[in-house]
Amino acid sequence: MDSSRRRTKKNSPVWVSVFLLVALLGIAGSIQARQASPFSEATARFEKFASAQMALDRMPGLSIAFMKDGAVWARGFGFTDLENMVPAKPESAYRLASITKTITAFAVLQLVESGKIGLDAEIQAYVPAFPKKKWPVTVRELLGHLGGISHYRDSAAEEHFKEPMNTEQAIAVFKDFELVAEPGTRYNYSSYGFDLLGAAVERASGESYGDYIKKRIFAPLGMESSRMDDPLDVIPNRVRGYRLVDDVLKNSEFVDVSSRFAGGGTRSTVVDLMKFARGIIDARLVKRETEREMFASMAQRNGQLTGYGMGWEAKPWKGHFQVSHGGSQPETRTHILVFPAENFAVAAASNLEDADLMPYIKRLTELVLDESLDSAAYTAGRARQLIYDACDWTFSNGLSHFVWTGAGLARDGKDLAEAFAYFNQNVNELSLQTSFAQTKAKILAGIHPRANQALTKVGAYMASSLKESVGEEKLRGYTKSGPLAFFNDYIRLSRSGSGPGEAFSFGEDFVRLVSGWEKDWQKANTPAVRSLEITAASDFGEIGAALKSAFTGVSLYPDLTDAFAAAARSFIAKDDFPKAFLVLNLARDLYPGSPGAAAALASACVWAGKFDEAREHYRRVVALDSTHPAVGTAQWLLNIGQLERAKKWTQALALGLIALDYHPKDARLHSETANGYVMTGQKDKAAEYYKKALALDPNLEAAKKNLAKLENMK
Repeated sequence: MDSSRRRTKKNSPVWVSVFLLVALLGIAGSIQARQASPFSEATARFEKFASAQMALDRMPGLSIAFMKDGAVWARGFGFTDLENMVPAKPESAYRLASITKTITAFAVLQLVESGKIGLDAEIQAYVPAFPKKKWPVTVRELLGHLGGISHYRDSAAEEHFKEPMNTEQAIAVFKDFELVAEPGTRYNYSSYGFDLLGAAVERASGESYGDYIKKRIFAPLGMESSRMDDPLDVIPNRVRGYRLVDDVLKNSEFVDVSSRFAGGGTRSTVVDLMKFARGIIDARLVKRETEREMFASMAQRNGQLTGYGMGWEAKPWKGHFQVSHGGSQPETRTHILVFPAENFAVAAASNLEDADLMPYIKRLTELVLDESLDSAAYTAGRARQLIYDACDWTFSNGLSHFVWTGAGLARDGKDLAEAFAYFNQNVNELSLQTSFAQTKAKILAGIHPRANQALTKVGAYMASSLKESVGEEKLRGYTKSGPLAFFNDYIRLSRSGSGPGEAFSFGEDFVRLVSGWEKDWQKANTPAVRSLEITAASDFGEIGAALKSAFTGVSLYPDLTDAFAAAARSFIAKDDFPKAFLVLNLARDLYPGSPGAAAALASACVWAGKFDEAREHYRRVVALDSTHPAVGTAQWLLNIGQLERAKKWTQALALGLIALDYHPKDARLHSETANGYVMTGQKDKAAEYYKKALALDPNLEAAKKNLAKLENMK
């Protein structure tokens, strides 16, 4: 029997032994850690969390670090080499994968500052080997993934190169690909676009990409363990990578990453990433004004922000201005997060492919900053829920903009008055009850240029006014107290006689609503509720009783749906569906009007093979909110992809068919459904659905290729 096909129970003795050792290393890990005494309680709590979470995630090794003001802490958990039981350390050297893009972006902008690269110049000015395309492609557009450059087109080949490539060979892989969209019109993430930028660095500087970043980025910041990845070099503390194949831990496939040299070809440590973050916070790599431009989200031509600046994801997080980037590659998963205004950064790296690092990043951040970063709220009724969400978006976008820039966003008083009018016209129950879908669309557009960023302008002005009234320290404290405190303090200020004028105020119905919500939130969001840690190891009977007691008699209370869904996914990964449904049914009982809770139940039913029940839950989602992302095309495709990666082909096919009930004219969903028919042996049906896909989109390459394969088999 082929050993790669043998299934191993996830709680096998091997795994138990490994994680007993992980736990022991966690106890002894202080000799590896750079202790930051002001945060000793936070780090102790995180160590306990990480050890437990790694066992749930079946993660071999993890290195993680944070810096806050002058303190730096770094730790290793588990093992970087299971065969030789090499413990993970802060100094363990991981492939950075796409974090490399952040380094490339700084290199490009350094050369922009020196006049050697023009942001709005066509890329062919620096990479003449790249052919002209249908439309011009600029350096700026490439930095924001708006250049129309394809990502991997034939993953079976392009993500598995074994031989090293030089710059010319790397560009040759994709240089003849047509653009996927007119530049500026569509965000399309592309590592190849950053290879072009790396080639531009070489041409403009006269140095190899590796030499340039070593001299101009790594050396000035003391990043002595950072380098280009090379399988032939002897690299101290090199990490060995792993992947799960049919639920069995296997060594990672060897892939040479020189083909993606400037988009994912570096190796480093979490310690060096903290030095990188310090250099960013202190503006040591480029001027502060260049950083501000670099960290500003770009927008598509239709006025939709992409949430990505120049080489960095750039979007607010609960009132914090943050930039971040993740990386995923054979052998590795990485993430870096920087809150520059708070003098804070955290970085994590694991040697398990496809590991989810966000629970670790989020938990450590919350413990160090002593606040909740996912303090969502639930209230009955879709109109009121959207009003609360609009307050949250206004608060988060406005406060983060003001704290980072030190200024408002409105051009003048007239512009600001129009922004407040936009808020008042749309963020109210009457408008939502009269035309929910249209009003919701306007509210969702409120942070984007296409709606003049009205909500962000309102929030930034509120932040500016509150700073003058309550001071800098309390203003920063709203990231802990949240949007309701932010709004109600501004309302009290506006009614004090010395505050903003009438044009910059809110309607009476809105004021009464958020005032009542603030009282209910204070009752429901108790210290006991805030201290809950919901994981697969939790006692859900005890948690359910505590939450039902805390939430009784209030109209708005903490929404923990995402935490319940995450715990349920841990059970689903083990095929423990009874426990998954126990958790998700509790979430539904606590949040009966939540489309998110209904969507989580629907997804679990698909994984469990309960397809009729899944359809019912999806109908519930649509009944609660037909515009909810859970029933949008992007989420269907994401969910189908997850099932395909898990080789749940029957479930993937069933989900594709359910999705087509809601999106019967989507070519990609037809193509994915055809894939499900192929993998379940129904080739005639597969051909039928590939043809339907191509009738809807004749240029859908995946459907063309797969249909040709089917026809060649006949």
